Amino acid sequence: MAISMTDLLVFSDRTIDGFVRAIQRLDDSTINARPAALPQANTPFALVTHSFGAMDWWAGHIILGEPSDRDRDGEFTATGTCAHALDACAAARARLHAWAPRIDETPTLAVAPQTQMPLAGEWTVGAALIHIYEELAQHLGHLEMTVDLLVAEA
Repeated sequence: MAISMTDLLVFSDRTIDGFVRAIQRLDDSTINARPAALPQANTPFALVTHSFGAMDWWAGHIILGEPSDRDRDGEFTATGTCAHALDACAAARARLHAWAPRIDETPTLAVAPQTQMPLAGEWTVGAALIHIYEELAQHLGHLEMTVDLLVAEA
């Protein structure tokens, strides 16, 4: 059984909606803040930037073979406003939807990932799609917990 892009889009859209709700709880100061209790934590803006950087890497580059100039380390030091973060959510959603028809037609990965293998063996398009959702979902949880701490500190 193949993974349906329609199904992936339903769940990724829900997750991106969660990013939007979390960002809307912040202001332009707190989106770039770290919780006092966890000074080594990523800021909300960095989490948004990293989440969509990972999505772009896996969908655009690994699956579709589009060129990438991703700066993964820079994702964790990125700063910006709530408006920028909300724009990033809308743009990420639009990119994933735009890529969907091409991904549906892609039988194999364009680029072999140089990372850990899924437990079942070699990377496939389906495994990469699940990994995209895994990254979005786990970082949404991280974002929500970070926002909860920041709001509680305010």
